[in-house]
Amino acid sequence: MEVDYSDMNEIYKDPMFNPMAQYEQAYSYYRYLCMQMDYKIKCKEYEKLCNK
Repeated sequence: MEVDYSDMNEIYKDPMFNPMAQYEQAYSYYRYLCMQMDYKIKCKEYEKLCNK
């Protein structure tokens, strides 16, 4: 039985089914959340400095 891989490749062109694209999206979202947390922590530290 001959397996047609061309339709498999078509699936991976769609970002929904491409594991690498999903990984990159998740990583950029994670970086965004980290930057947001970092910003909030810096704001709190700045507030504490100003209140002294």
